[in-house]
Amino acid sequence: MVMQIDIVTLFPEYFEQSVQQSMLGRALKEGLVRINLVRLRDFAEDKHRTTDDTPFGGGGGMVLKPEPLDKCLQSLGWDSHPRDRERIILTSAAGRLFNQDRAVEYSLLDRLTIICGHYLGVDERILELYPIDEISIGDYTLSGGEPAAATIVDAVTRLIPGVLGNFESAMRDSFMDEILGAPVYTRPASYRGLEVPSELLSGHHEQIRQYQRLAGLRKCVANRPDLLSQASLTREEKQLVQSLQNENDNISTERKLS
Repeated sequence: MVMQIDIVTLFPEYFEQSVQQSMLGRALKEGLVRINLVRLRDFAEDKHRTTDDTPFGGGGGMVLKPEPLDKCLQSLGWDSHPRDRERIILTSAAGRLFNQDRAVEYSLLDRLTIICGHYLGVDERILELYPIDEISIGDYTLSGGEPAAATIVDAVTRLIPGVLGNFESAMRDSFMDEILGAPVYTRPASYRGLEVPSELLSGHHEQIRQYQRLAGLRKCVANRPDLLSQASLTREEKQLVQSLQNENDNISTERKLS
């Protein structure tokens, strides 16, 4: 089954080159994914192709009008009914956070329609008329939804079997096991007096797995401790995390006192 991705945007040219690159470009050539770029302005009926207007209630900014979006979604065959293997999402600062679990969920779909949000957002009635997931890629504001849509497309399509040369690589990505991935190394084994950890050179699969798990936990404590509250950890791993957190707290305290 070929995955169909529709991208509804004011700026289809943003994607025209990027979708041809790297793994996504290969997936398109091999027929694993189809990308349909949909220009929202084509569905505006006034002579200026207007897609936005000022918000009721005052305040600055603009809002995407309901009529062009409604006609656009109808042209793509969407209606008010949710579908098992198809989804509409809207890139929105007010949306649920996009993460690896959601990328996996979307990668199993037959069809994904992405609306690139703009300005203050879309007229709320569109969200009432269609089964739309509002999705945010992070707690910051972008000038438009195109970079967010590109991020989602990349994260989703690389999980489709056949897109990556080695599918096992996708399954070992950071976040697939609820924590960050372990540090990685390649040849040479020794560089400027720094050595690759001996566990990775041992050829012992279980020893390597244990090293990577513990090293990932160390990186999580240092860079993303928020992930650990949801991760499934063994008792020994919880003890290690607590020890590392205490160590970091002690270092922070010493720095403040020095």
